[in-house]
Amino acid sequence: METNRLGSETSESILVVDDTIENLRLLSGMLSQRGLDVRPVASAHEALRAIAHDPPALILLDISMPKFDGLQLCAQLKADRKYRDIPIIFLTALAETNHKVHGFAVGGADYITKPFQIDEVLARVNNHLALRRTRIALADHLERLRELERMRDDLVHMIVHDMRSPLSVMLVNLGVIREHCSGEVLEMLNDVQGAANGLNRMANTLLDVSRLEEGKMPLVLAMCDLSSLAIEVRDDLAFLEAERDIDVVAPACTHVKCDASLVRRVLENLVSNAIKHTPAGSKLQIEVERRPGRVRVAVRDEGPGIDPTFHELIFDKYTTAAVRKDQSYHSAGLGLAFCKLAVQAHGGTISLETAEPQGNVFAFELPA
Repeated sequence: METNRLGSETSESILVVDDTIENLRLLSGMLSQRGLDVRPVASAHEALRAIAHDPPALILLDISMPKFDGLQLCAQLKADRKYRDIPIIFLTALAETNHKVHGFAVGGADYITKPFQIDEVLARVNNHLALRRTRIALADHLERLRELERMRDDLVHMIVHDMRSPLSVMLVNLGVIREHCSGEVLEMLNDVQGAANGLNRMANTLLDVSRLEEGKMPLVLAMCDLSSLAIEVRDDLAFLEAERDIDVVAPACTHVKCDASLVRRVLENLVSNAIKHTPAGSKLQIEVERRPGRVRVAVRDEGPGIDPTFHELIFDKYTTAAVRKDQSYHSAGLGLAFCKLAVQAHGGTISLETAEPQGNVFAFELPA
């Protein structure tokens, strides 16, 4: 017996399909004596009716049956979303390897060769029932985790949304106060306003991530020259570190149809992250490259390399890990998660590669 997500118990029935009555009696008797719920049927057509009425936990299926054999039945069940997860153990008197390979190719989980050995039959049946229970438990656990994630996202979204109004008031009043201050007080207010602006950007990014995930952020599409955009981003971010060299390597006129404001934010995120997490004075390079049917934009740095284990994980939301080889880099995950979702919304891809001889390359590609 097993318990489903609604708390009710369901029987782990075993459907035995064989056109030889003696085999049905033998298997049914062997398994029933061990306390298993066995449902014998003598053809593939009867099996389909029995499965549609009450899907079993496991199917023992004879391969060689007239007109509609076990391989055909298995292929049909595996093509149906409702039944594809039912494990199927083939029963066969055929010792040829090609029949076994064919059985696995159509979705069989295992096979038992006739004549049956009771210990082998019981061992294989019990193993596959245990694997099925484990899969069900994992699926149930995953669904609970997804529900908790949805609840967390809803809570964070609500908090951030409510936080934006007092943040806006704070920023407006700080701007007014700064006009009447000077000297050390003005410097302190500048720091406060910078921190408030950073918090406001984080809030906006989180809300944008949610909107992109839900497909609720409309794209304002127009032709945009990514080479010119790269130069503008380089010039705008140069103030973050005056001594930093940021080179732009780009051909003229690399136009794509995109939402320029979103793509600009993606590139700004990648460049500002590179500035923040690489040694002062090290070189950065923005590369724009035409490729067949698309345009690639890459940000290359000379900082400590990021462990390849994290090359995909780093774009996930809320990822927090020491991912660079010197174990000094921690990512909140929001900025890169935004980049991934914004690029995917354009039908593009984003990736992280290890640079040679050292460093990292964050790159995204958009359809041209």
